[in-house]
Amino acid sequence: MAGVLIRMKLTVVKNSMTGGRAAWMLVGAVLGLLFAAATIWLSLVELPNPVVLGDLLAGVFLMWTLGWLAGPLFGGSAVLRADHFTLLPVPRRRLALGLLGAAFVGITTAVTALGFVGLITYGARQGLAPALLAVPVAALQLVFVVLLSRVAYALFGVVAASRAGAAVTGVLFAAMLVLTQSGWMIVVAVMYSDILETGFSHPTTVALRSIPSSWGVVAVDAAGRGDWPLAIAAPAGLAALCVLLLLVWSVELGTPRRARATIRGSADRPPVSGGPLGGTTGAVVRKELRTWWRDPLRTTTAVVPIVWALGTALLPLTFDARLLLPWAGPALALFAITSACNLYSQDGTALWQTLTIGSQRADVRGRQWAYLIVFTPPAIVLSITLTWWSGSTWTWPWVAAAVPALLGGGAGLIVHSSVYGLVPGPDAHKRPSNPLERADTTGRSNVLFWIGLVPPAPALAVVYLGTRLDQPWVSWAGLPVGVLTGVAVAWVLGGLAIRKLTEDGPDLLHTMRTGRPTVVRAADGAVARTGGTVEGLSWALGSILLIPQGIVPLVFILSDIDVRSWFLAMYVRPLLGVPIAVVSMLAGIALYARAVMTRVDNRAGRAAAPSPTEDRELESV
Repeated sequence: MAGVLIRMKLTVVKNSMTGGRAAWMLVGAVLGLLFAAATIWLSLVELPNPVVLGDLLAGVFLMWTLGWLAGPLFGGSAVLRADHFTLLPVPRRRLALGLLGAAFVGITTAVTALGFVGLITYGARQGLAPALLAVPVAALQLVFVVLLSRVAYALFGVVAASRAGAAVTGVLFAAMLVLTQSGWMIVVAVMYSDILETGFSHPTTVALRSIPSSWGVVAVDAAGRGDWPLAIAAPAGLAALCVLLLLVWSVELGTPRRARATIRGSADRPPVSGGPLGGTTGAVVRKELRTWWRDPLRTTTAVVPIVWALGTALLPLTFDARLLLPWAGPALALFAITSACNLYSQDGTALWQTLTIGSQRADVRGRQWAYLIVFTPPAIVLSITLTWWSGSTWTWPWVAAAVPALLGGGAGLIVHSSVYGLVPGPDAHKRPSNPLERADTTGRSNVLFWIGLVPPAPALAVVYLGTRLDQPWVSWAGLPVGVLTGVAVAWVLGGLAIRKLTEDGPDLLHTMRTGRPTVVRAADGAVARTGGTVEGLSWALGSILLIPQGIVPLVFILSDIDVRSWFLAMYVRPLLGVPIAVVSMLAGIALYARAVMTRVDNRAGRAAAPSPTEDRELESV
């Protein structure tokens, strides 16, 4: 049965590698190969303290395991799912073994297997016997992470349907984002500390090597020093865990589909007739606040910006740097824009209710107020507490000016983006259990991240002017300027969204109902997808060139910070590093522009392409 499922998976993957999906798979494969090469390179490095190498490898293998654990968050559903075979008379254990065999066929598994070769090279440094033992242990580790990922996906499907589970999912998703974009800080902290010479503390070493992902390193080290009972016990324990995970997974495959939790409102509560939440707009605000509280997808949308901002600001503490602490509040307000940029799609075809009663203005304004009520308190709390903790008193005017402008700008950008660039997704009652299996807004989020930096620009310019003139009152004038800018942007963009929703509401409803993808009609009348691969590669490579290869090394060079890591511009003289960083930034911006133009061209082609009905009318004429 495994052979049939493997061929089936290969066919599905081959037919699905088109457009943006193919681009992201390619980028992920390249990054995975680089990480695998880094793992093998680390296993061959000569360190002053040989014991530290085993601890570092244990930490790296833990990162591989965490990546497989979080895989369901980024990858969503597996290619072959158990519910595809519900009606077939196949025993659960046999189906589990077949699906396990199919799970080993894929780019991710091949890249991970290459990375686990680092355990074999590590064993070869200690002798022939450890090297021979490392071969089956590396294979066991691969089976372990694959099974762990499948079990994690099944558990996520159960947990994520609730609000608490959606919050946990948001935390994990944000943590993976932070590690992906800022994990190099941990590498820098290790390189510039005395850990490579003195080693980790004893409790840290014990904790690292107690995790199952490190038992391969434990077995190889034990074989190297002749401790064969431990060298055999460690892989035996790993094999027992694999058997246990297989049993759990097979049981989960046979579990019937769980009913969705129903969250009921409060009984015997009279409707609000007056006060600040009275009227049509107030009713929308109350409805939106209940949605933010009850809908698991909205819960994830609210949690991700908070955890991302905290993780980004606190990660530099690994090398005792507090420079990012004051910017946690502005970071939260900025990332909330990218997280909530597709609100109307989350409601699905429920838009017909708004269009029927003609409450477009109240609906847009109510969503803006609810957005501010949800994100303003945590942004203010983080701004005050972490700025005070950082001890950088000079940042107070900057933070005070940026936060209101970012919040107000976000209130305008989210509704404008939701109606002008709506990405259709499933209705709430048809939504998959995993709240992150939704409309793909990756490209839009990248664009809005940078557009969101525009509203605070006037207020920050005032603060900069006050700093240059050494006039504190001018610097603090950035606060009212930021408030006025935020209000103006929210009002203007909200008005544009109201106009769009009023004039083109039926078209938006049709888009959400049909979920029609971006297509163009070829010259022969056939419908074809275009530009997806170019667009996906442009977003991915543009992000890499703009931030880690452009902005970050440029700041390091200008600040005289000697941190090389994977920043190309840091490996040459500063005189040459600055042009390299600037060229990388310009290349990233150019790729972003290419992605935007590809998306615009596709939409223009779709609008110009005649529908099948129009084709028949033309033929009849």
